[in-house]
Amino acid sequence: MSAKSSGNFKMRADALEKVAGMFRVLGEEGRLSLLQELQTGEKTVGELVDASGQGQASVSKHLKLMFDAGLVSRRKEGVKVFYSLKDETVFSLCHLVCGKLKADQKSRGEIDYSI
Repeated sequence: MSAKSSGNFKMRADALEKVAGMFRVLGEEGRLSLLQELQTGEKTVGELVDASGQGQASVSKHLKLMFDAGLVSRRKEGVKVFYSLKDETVFSLCHLVCGKLKADQKSRGEIDYSI
């Protein structure tokens, strides 16, 4: 982000730490895959395991991290736990990053792989 577009925005150290923590949560392909699956609505852990192709232990670990980060919410119904998106702003960030990647691809004359 340029100084011009950011308005010389400067964060305090504690804010920088929180932002870095959110990027760490989002910086894992498996978690992004689960968020993508939740775009279509609430799902159980089992449904997310099937849809993502990840193991149950990995999915559960990712969901806990995303729950703690405030990205997903959960509710229990009997023995099943249902997860849903709590904060969809993550997709705005993904669209920004995808736009940057597409622009970089185009500027290098590469094939558009529909990021």
